[in-house]
Amino acid sequence: MFKTRPTTESIGQAAYEAYAAAANNTSVNGDDLPTWDALTVPVRNAWQLAAEAVRHKVELSTT
Repeated sequence: MFKTRPTTESIGQAAYEAYAAAANNTSVNGDDLPTWDALTVPVRNAWQLAAEAVRHKVELSTT
């Protein structure tokens, strides 16, 4: 059975939420980090782009 490939959005969201949890949901200036849904579109897009870059690196890795 084939697995469904995760979407770039779902990976970006997972990465952001993992980051937020690791940072105790606090930004570098001490403010609370927003939930994924409360992020602006440009910020969500940046997390998705980062996730896609990691996916690309992992899938092309030969080591």
